[in-house]
Amino acid sequence: MDADVVIAGCGPVGAVLAALLGERGIRVVVVDPASDSRAGPHAHPRAAVLDSHVQRILRRIEGLDGWDEWATPLRRSRLLDKDRRPLLTLRLPDDVPAGVMLDQPRLERALRDRLARMPTVHLHAGRSVTALEQSGDVVTVTLDDGSTSTASWLVGCDGASSTVRGLIDASYDGVSYPEPWLVVDARTDEPGTGEPTFSYVLDPARPMVAFERPGARRWEWRLLPGEDPAGMVMRAEELIRPWVDPAALRVERAAVFTFHARTASTWRRGRVLLAGDAAHSMPPFTGQGLGAGLRDVATLSWLLADAPGDLDRYERERRPAVARMTRSALLTGRVVLGRNRLAAAALRRFVRTVGLLPGLDARVAKAAAAPERLPDGTRQLPDTPLVVDGRQTTLDELLGNRWGVIRGETGTLDSETRAWLTAHDAVFADVEGFGKGQLTIVRPDRFPTTTVPLT
Repeated sequence: MDADVVIAGCGPVGAVLAALLGERGIRVVVVDPASDSRAGPHAHPRAAVLDSHVQRILRRIEGLDGWDEWATPLRRSRLLDKDRRPLLTLRLPDDVPAGVMLDQPRLERALRDRLARMPTVHLHAGRSVTALEQSGDVVTVTLDDGSTSTASWLVGCDGASSTVRGLIDASYDGVSYPEPWLVVDARTDEPGTGEPTFSYVLDPARPMVAFERPGARRWEWRLLPGEDPAGMVMRAEELIRPWVDPAALRVERAAVFTFHARTASTWRRGRVLLAGDAAHSMPPFTGQGLGAGLRDVATLSWLLADAPGDLDRYERERRPAVARMTRSALLTGRVVLGRNRLAAAALRRFVRTVGLLPGLDARVAKAAAAPERLPDGTRQLPDTPLVVDGRQTTLDELLGNRWGVIRGETGTLDSETRAWLTAHDAVFADVEGFGKGQLTIVRPDRFPTTTVPLT
């Protein structure tokens, strides 16, 4: 076979999957229609934020460079009145992991640079998947130039219009919403750019979202009934002017988009799997679209590398989480960015009242940092400080992209489990202060487990 895994699509979801697999020595072929193997498929920004949980996934990729260039810590979020006066400002304490405002093109370049240094990962730029055939334990992928690649698995990370999803006859169930939004991304050399801030504007006349970070701004406005999308793009400067002098900006993108809440009917057909927007797409109002896809491949990568016999676990764990995220995004859009004037007035009064509560910043920060959960209730382990062999470290620094066995001084493993973990390059660590006799097996995605896939 040409590879263990073929990945269709080298956006951030496909690239992160390739990197996580490549670090484990898995042979990967990545196919992407973009002709430039380093620059990435999109020159313009799209995703705007990544939460602290998703950053932990990216930190599993050893040697991923340029964090300061593509990730700006977000320390302030606001709810603004229709005249842009703050109704509520939340500041994240310095000791709480922050979300980041994302420069996606730079992240994609950093990911592709990392893939180029991985000996088991090969990127075929300028090529697309056109057909596939499954036979026994092999999937044969045909590309648009007539060439073929064979592998044990094919993963479609090729977006909401996924070719791979169509080739396995999976439907894309859900709703596409008709309300268009105008998005404008701009760069600025203006020295007065404020601290990184995310803002909802509670204006039923024209709901909007605004982002600000050093050197860059983004605005998203809901278009009103009867407004022509092309005409609104031409009016972008008019909409920007209340915020900043348009002459101080270099507009990188001004485009109209609609959003979707859709999920593929199945995320696996034989040896073909779907991840990211190919498997699901969600409204943008909680900034979790890209994050959901990266969570997909955080789970899928270790299953492909270590437990291919248990791959049904992937959809079983991820589909309920995506459904929860989608419901949350839809609710946020309806409540915070709705056009009902009475509801908006009530929301503004409520927000002002909530802002008077003592300790609100800390409560919100605690909620944002809460551990993620599997459908069975298992909580993801935090990146907690540890002392191993007298050295200060953290869980993520200790494990990297591997399994872990964290134990107290008398914790024990049966011989079969120990042999499996050793064969899969697990990290065994005796941790000072860990409960005596306590032992925790940690998956590469940082969820604890009591069993390993010994088959």
